[in-house]
Amino acid sequence: MKDLRDYEKAIEIIGGIIRAWDPYCLIQEGAPADEFDGEIAKITSRVPSFRNSSDAAQAISEVFLASFGQGEKFSPVDCSEPAEQIFLELGRANLLPAA
Repeated sequence: MKDLRDYEKAIEIIGGIIRAWDPYCLIQEGAPADEFDGEIAKITSRVPSFRNSSDAAQAISEVFLASFGQGEKFSPVDCSEPAEQIFLELGRANLLPAA
């Protein structure tokens, strides 16, 4: 990400995917749409370290474990589906670091 516009686009992409994933169905159950904004920002800050979807899954896992606790199911494997979507969409938007 080169500038604020890239960061905002990454927030938009990651936010849409995380909100659709909605691991606790919080948004589906009526929680505000900004329910995961803190987690989305933390994941977005790690985009410069993404080399593959496994890096994205690790970031999602660590962020959600920190927010929701160790007893929950947020292993990198549990986070692989949204991570693959995030990595694909960030790549399409040219927001991933150069290889």
